Amino acid sequence: MAVTPSPLESIGSWASVYYSLIAPSGRQLCERFIWLGSGNVNVTLSDESPQQDEELAFWAWFFERISPISDYVSKIRQTVRGSAVGGFLDTTGQLVNDISDTAHMAAQRTAELTYSAILRSPAYLIVTLLLASALIGWRAEDFEHQINGDVEIYLPDGANSTVLLNEVRTQWSTDIVILYVQTNNAATGAQNGDENITDADILNQISWIEGDDNNAAESGYGRGLDYNKEDRGSHACSSPLSGCDGVVWILSPAQIVKEANSTNYRFSCAVEKYGLPGSDGSCAIASQNPNEGYSIPQGDGAQERIDGYVDNSGALLSNFVRDTNNDGIWDTGVIIMGISFDMSNSDITPRTDLKTGGEIRDHKAFIAYVKSLLASDPARENCELCSRTYSKTWTMDEERLDTIPLRRAVTVTGLTPVLHDVSDSIYDELRYTMLPISLLLVGLTMFILHRSWKVLVICGTPIAMSLAVTFGSTVIFDIMLTPMIISAGPILVGLGVDYSLHLTNRIEENRTEILRKMEEDAWVSRRDGEEVSAPDPFDPQISLIANVRAVMTTGNAIFLSALTTIVGFSVLMWHSLVPIEPMRTVGKTLLIGISTTFIISMLMVPAWIELLRYRKGDSNNLFRTGVVDSSRRKRIGEEKASEAKSLSRRERDSVIDTSDVFGTILGINSLLFYIVSTAIITGFLFLFTDLTRDGYLILGFTLSTTLTFSFLDDFWDSVGKVPLKATLLVIIISSVVTIAGGMMFKEQLGKDITGSSDEVPPGLESYEALREYSIVFEGGQTNMFIVDATERGPQNETAPIRDLPILDAIEYMQTTKIDNVDNTTTISLVNILKAVHVDVEIGGLELYDQSLWELIHDDCWDEFANPLRPDCWPYSISSREDMVNIAFDTLSPEVRSMLMNSDDGDGETKTLVYVNQPYINLAVAGGLRDTIDGHLDEGGCDDALNCRALSTSEGKPVPGMAGIYNSLLTGGLPVSLDINDGIHEAQSKTTIATMLILLLVMALLFRSTRLAIFTMTAVVVVVLWQPLLMWFYKVNVNVFTAMIGTLVFGIGVDDSIHIIDRIKDERETPAGIQKAVSRTGRTIFETTATTCAGLAAGLFVAIPGLQNFFVLMMLLLVLALLTSSILLPSLIVAHHELSHALRGRIGTWQDYGESGTIADASPVDAVVFD
Repeated sequence: MAVTPSPLESIGSWASVYYSLIAPSGRQLCERFIWLGSGNVNVTLSDESPQQDEELAFWAWFFERISPISDYVSKIRQTVRGSAVGGFLDTTGQLVNDISDTAHMAAQRTAELTYSAILRSPAYLIVTLLLASALIGWRAEDFEHQINGDVEIYLPDGANSTVLLNEVRTQWSTDIVILYVQTNNAATGAQNGDENITDADILNQISWIEGDDNNAAESGYGRGLDYNKEDRGSHACSSPLSGCDGVVWILSPAQIVKEANSTNYRFSCAVEKYGLPGSDGSCAIASQNPNEGYSIPQGDGAQERIDGYVDNSGALLSNFVRDTNNDGIWDTGVIIMGISFDMSNSDITPRTDLKTGGEIRDHKAFIAYVKSLLASDPARENCELCSRTYSKTWTMDEERLDTIPLRRAVTVTGLTPVLHDVSDSIYDELRYTMLPISLLLVGLTMFILHRSWKVLVICGTPIAMSLAVTFGSTVIFDIMLTPMIISAGPILVGLGVDYSLHLTNRIEENRTEILRKMEEDAWVSRRDGEEVSAPDPFDPQISLIANVRAVMTTGNAIFLSALTTIVGFSVLMWHSLVPIEPMRTVGKTLLIGISTTFIISMLMVPAWIELLRYRKGDSNNLFRTGVVDSSRRKRIGEEKASEAKSLSRRERDSVIDTSDVFGTILGINSLLFYIVSTAIITGFLFLFTDLTRDGYLILGFTLSTTLTFSFLDDFWDSVGKVPLKATLLVIIISSVVTIAGGMMFKEQLGKDITGSSDEVPPGLESYEALREYSIVFEGGQTNMFIVDATERGPQNETAPIRDLPILDAIEYMQTTKIDNVDNTTTISLVNILKAVHVDVEIGGLELYDQSLWELIHDDCWDEFANPLRPDCWPYSISSREDMVNIAFDTLSPEVRSMLMNSDDGDGETKTLVYVNQPYINLAVAGGLRDTIDGHLDEGGCDDALNCRALSTSEGKPVPGMAGIYNSLLTGGLPVSLDINDGIHEAQSKTTIATMLILLLVMALLFRSTRLAIFTMTAVVVVVLWQPLLMWFYKVNVNVFTAMIGTLVFGIGVDDSIHIIDRIKDERETPAGIQKAVSRTGRTIFETTATTCAGLAAGLFVAIPGLQNFFVLMMLLLVLALLTSSILLPSLIVAHHELSHALRGRIGTWQDYGESGTIADASPVDAVVFD
């Protein structure tokens, strides 16, 4: 029979009553306080069995079935505990506890002494720290000059391309500077003309820039860039200002014409040297040639001779000229310069080394020298092209015209200039754009969250000082940095905010609890008639207790966080795991930064709080938390209670109480407040900033979310219930997302590192020119391999590398193998010999009119004794071997510097074969490299420098070719691929090593493997969620995003440690977990919001690739907040529920109140016994 509802229901949705429990003797034993669920209470008084929850019944049945297994495991545990092993473990545990207790007491006493001194003289400590930081931090002004933009610094230690690159540098150039030249025929509109690159006037201007016989006698800028053709850049000089120009070689349309124009003289001179008996090498006959000058033909018939040279050059010239508008006119050309790696002994104008104040000659100084030469007075007189600009050319990308600057007719570009320009531009963007805005947004967010200007000082100064000390230290200790160092900025700001806010909030929380306890005691005293004065919140005793408690709790978490983060980032410094120097320097910088941030925060934050007498929300009344309309919230609660009366069944609490979320802020519904604030902030950003649509939406949502949740105080109490009431749901959702991310992990993070236009600052003329060059000329990446005949030695009366069989082997390798690889062309001695024609006339009789290659392969060298071949009889005065030497001596010193090593007495022994490719996707380029290296190692390799592809055929040695070795490919493409592989390998290894090391360290620090595993799980899932974000936002892998996983580990571990440490303080009970999440979770939200606001300043940086990096960082930090505040506690809850269930006590752990247990019983009406 059902009983009608009790009158107690009129009390509200929750009622409390007392009932008496009568002892068997009839005497009242005790009274118990009980809670009744909301809604009408129905009781069945019959003998019918109460209805049970089906889910509970299922789990009860399930755990009952597996109880034999759990009982067996329990018996094993008991057996082990009762054995000698168990005794040893107990003794060890007790010893560890004793040590821990002793250390705790020592630490507490140290904290009391330290902070009592700090609180007595906070101003003294602050001034001391400011002065100490200033002594180091002022050097941060020169931080820019620590950044190295050279690409080779990214090369992995020991990589083949690294070894080969260093070998090439011993004799040749691996650093390329390009002058991108366009005539008015390349321009559109009114600027369009009919100038051809091969016009005499244009070639003369290009030749003047390069340097030729016509301006070799000039001084300064007037003599051009490569005025010394035999210096091999600076190899021939041992000190500056001794005649070396820093340019090893030049290839250009003008150089090809100059080479041809001076060839006949050099050929005739060589013929005299090798062909005429008694010749003394003075070239008496050859000096009669009127065209011996290394310059563009002058005077009458000059253009005709130029056209003849162009026709004879064949395919070689096509590598350096293009017709971009298909009108039959070559309107675009390039001057490619190989420059010395070490410029210190050259004559270029030095730049000031801002680190030392001295003068330095390096690539950056050379690039500045080239630009100065093009803008000099001699250039205005001799090179009209040098000062010309075009508004638009046929080669410009129509879709990107708004970001492409005016095109100079002669633009300095190439990989070396682009890297320096990108490095400088990124630094300028970060320093002059992002840094000021970041400071503004961080300050604004702190003010929103704490509603006090004082928190800006308390938390802001440690961050600023830590950054100054960190980057100042890199200058003092001369730590080489790269653009990758920008990844250190966000984590130092994030940890600085984290340490400062956690400590600030805990000190404030302790102070509030002390004052509340004192107020309770004062109320009792006033009730008893005693007069009690109001306590001073900053009474020395109160402040000391609040600070010491904070240091021993939250301070302990901060210490653990700093220690684990330092240990984790130390992995980046391990040479065995990280073969890339820039990643190691990031690790070194982070170690300095994190240590500095921890020390300064722990000392300065309490001092500032005491000096400023900071209380949260004490700045003014306008933005105090009290503006939340508590009366309206109370009315909403009463309406809920009234509505609950009509419920016929007991409803389970929602995970988050909607009254907390949809309460009021400033008298406005909180949801409406959020929508309105978002609209206002995004509208303001749209009107007054130049952010993109995604930019102002992201920043608007970030600020409005921070503003809204900063007012919803009770919301965080509800968040603390989520791990308890939605445990299974949280774990299932997290597992599904983690599995999806794990499945995409290799696909997304395994992508090749890109360097697209989105990752370059807009408006860089050097980049735009290089991009066009790569597209128009299908080149840009200069690769090379070495052919070494040193071991074979001189053969056939020629220098080792001049021998004809070697040249034939090189041609075979080029024409039948490498040139047939997609997007690949080659240049070698063979190409030059084929392009250089000789036209020798004596007394009007033409002796030769063919290329040098044809000349040395002429069959007349074998037929000159044949009476039936009178055309071959003149060949009898010489030999093929002599003609090979004549052909090589015909080449200019510049060409020989480019292609052969120097003659150190035994003749040239090595040559370089250049392999040119455009900048293409690394996935495709990797296949091309493998194909080329497959050709180069056909005969097997002893190492990267010693392969036998030229001395073997079909796996068998070629007779007479023993001792000839070739290297594998090196240069732009192999370097890019090795950097790509090195970063990916380092990323994978460091991620795994960091996980294992942090797991070990936390297991030792927590003295619990279980808590360490839970903590790492919460961090690892965020790393596994990164591929999903990269896929969703279409973010490519680059040198910045490659570091994100490590950064997330740093900040994610920090958040999780704070949660775990607070749970340990509050104990692993439902109430303790709820309190830990609601208190510490809120602080983590504040630190995350502040860090994200600082990162949002990156949206103002005009580099899409960097914007994606910062947005990805923001999203991952939000996910780290969710995993540490919700997933991590949920794992602990699940562990306890599962462990209770395995012990046969399913559902008994979930005690949500402060005390007592929610039992599994049928509902009954409350009855009061008088």
